[in-house]
Amino acid sequence: MVSFSLYANILNTPLLRFNYSIQTAVDVNPLRGISQFGPYDKSVFPKNEISTAIIYPSIFEKEIEIFTKSFINGFGIYPGFKKWFKIDIRRFDKYSIKSITMEAYDEILKEVIKKDYDIVFIIVEETARTSKLYSLIKTTLLGNGIPCQVIRSVTINTNDQFQWILGNIALSSYAKIGGTPWVIEAKESPEVVLGMSRAMDKYKKIIVGFTIIFRHNGDFILFYSKSPVTTWEEYQKSLERLVYDAVKEYERKQETPTSIVFHFHKRTGKKEIESIKNAINDLGMDIKYALLHLNSYSSYRVFDTTDLTYVPWTGLTVRLSSRQAILVTNGRKQSSKRPYVGTPNVLEITMDKESTMNPKEFPRLVEQVYRFSYVNWRGFNAQAIPITINYPYLIARLVGNLEDTRNWNTIIMNGKLVDKAWFL
Repeated sequence: MVSFSLYANILNTPLLRFNYSIQTAVDVNPLRGISQFGPYDKSVFPKNEISTAIIYPSIFEKEIEIFTKSFINGFGIYPGFKKWFKIDIRRFDKYSIKSITMEAYDEILKEVIKKDYDIVFIIVEETARTSKLYSLIKTTLLGNGIPCQVIRSVTINTNDQFQWILGNIALSSYAKIGGTPWVIEAKESPEVVLGMSRAMDKYKKIIVGFTIIFRHNGDFILFYSKSPVTTWEEYQKSLERLVYDAVKEYERKQETPTSIVFHFHKRTGKKEIESIKNAINDLGMDIKYALLHLNSYSSYRVFDTTDLTYVPWTGLTVRLSSRQAILVTNGRKQSSKRPYVGTPNVLEITMDKESTMNPKEFPRLVEQVYRFSYVNWRGFNAQAIPITINYPYLIARLVGNLEDTRNWNTIIMNGKLVDKAWFL
């Protein structure tokens, strides 16, 4: 029997930063941090007021009245949108639909896109989440540069969870209009992280490639994509241009990066890696880059035999080699009362041998992956998944729900959305 030892350590929970200009505005708890300090970018956010609208079936008139007032003024632990994000809601227009049909929603949507709304809420029945109606809503509003929040009718009923639902909707809405609720407390660095992924349409015939660019502290900067293609050969060719254009756009908006970290959440082939290497060569930048494969479906499992639940601590990382490690992002926490059943899946992280960054940087890059699981603006209680995996998943789900992937061009060509987390 052969035995061997592996080295492991538990990463510290990162501090979150809630004010761009005040270094002491930090906390480990996002809800407490927002309540005390407000959002990270409150001193640089370009608007001091926004306008929004809500589309809903007329049978929910009473619920909508409560929802809109509570969203603005607060309910329970949620203090209201302005209190948290320091932005006035100039108007909250209501569009009531008497007959819940595609035609009725389409008619209202055509009226709504004529207005200059910052975000639009749409109340739908449960079955509409994955229907043609969902595709119509997303295509129409996003195609006109308007972020939207589709809300199931069952969630707007006032109950014990209503205050938390309002808080999560407000949080994701702020991110969708271009705000930055919080980032990871980190030393300044011109390093950028690109979350790379692809999706296929519902018929598995059309391929959409996209990348999401973050600063080193998890701050979302921009989303970039290309026109859908029909073959893997076309995708591999367009991938090179996608990376080139995305980095150039980041350089135009921010600064020239000194290093780039690529996160892949889907299996990549040699030709895809070659496309990325070609793009960096074409950029003419003398920079180091790391290619990290993040496998959330790893066959590895980790157990903590010192605890009755066998669940390992959050932040546990085990080094398998100089370029490979497994990480627990959603394990046991001292402050949590969550009942555990089974053990959480681990994230398997591998640094591709084509990377030009020194393998000695790998432990830092693993910690960066872990820290990115604390910048999920989809909700205060959102699952701890690195945003470079979670955001591509959300986008892929949207692509899969589109009735016609050609509508993707309309969405990605609208410049109003490029720097907003509209996909949350």
